[in-house]
Amino acid sequence: MKLVVMGPHQAGKTTLIRRLDPWAVRMDYSKGSFSTTVGFDYGIVIWDATEGKIYRRDQIDSVDPSNEIWKVTITGTPGQAAFTAARKALLRGKDGVALLVDATHPAQMVYALSQYQEAMDVLGPRFPLLIMSNKHDLPRANPPERLVPLLGIKADVWRISALKGMNVEEAFKELLLKVRKRLLVESIAMLLRGRIL
Repeated sequence: MKLVVMGPHQAGKTTLIRRLDPWAVRMDYSKGSFSTTVGFDYGIVIWDATEGKIYRRDQIDSVDPSNEIWKVTITGTPGQAAFTAARKALLRGKDGVALLVDATHPAQMVYALSQYQEAMDVLGPRFPLLIMSNKHDLPRANPPERLVPLLGIKADVWRISALKGMNVEEAFKELLLKVRKRLLVESIAMLLRGRIL
C-alpha cells in the first residue's frame, strides 16, 4: 500500500510521518534553526488489518503472520508552490492521500486546494482521501468546521496534533481502511473481468 502525505509548507507533514515512522528518511534544507523539506520524506509502517494495529519497523516481531498484514509506504511531498512537478511525480502510483492542513493558518487553504487538484490530475477524481487538520494542540487552532468549507472538498476530516500524537494513528487507520477497500474492490473487478474474457 503506497500513501502520500501532502499539504502546504510547514503544515506538519514531516512531523506526521516521523510520528508514524521515527526512522523515516528526509531530504531537507537547513539553515540555522530553519528547516524545510525540499525533496520528500519516506517512511514505512506495518499495518495489521486483522487487529487494526500499526507497527513500526522495529516491532515486526510482534506481528502475527497469520493475520492480514500490509506494508505501508508513506511519502511526504514538499509543500512550497515551486514544487508542483515534484509533487506530481511523487503522486504517481500512490493508492491514497492524506491532505494535511495547518489549523492555525486558514489562509493556507488555497494552497491545500491547489495540491488537492494536483492529486486529482494524477490519480483521477475518486482517490481515497483523508483531510487531517493539524496543530490542534495549539489554542489558536481553528475548528475543522471553519476550515473545510474554505477547501470545498467532501472528505472525512480529523483533528490531529502530529507533534503530540493526538488522533494521528486513529486518523491514519481510517485512511488505511479506505485504501484497503478500494484495492480489494479493484482486485475483485480484475478477477471478474478475467473470468468474463
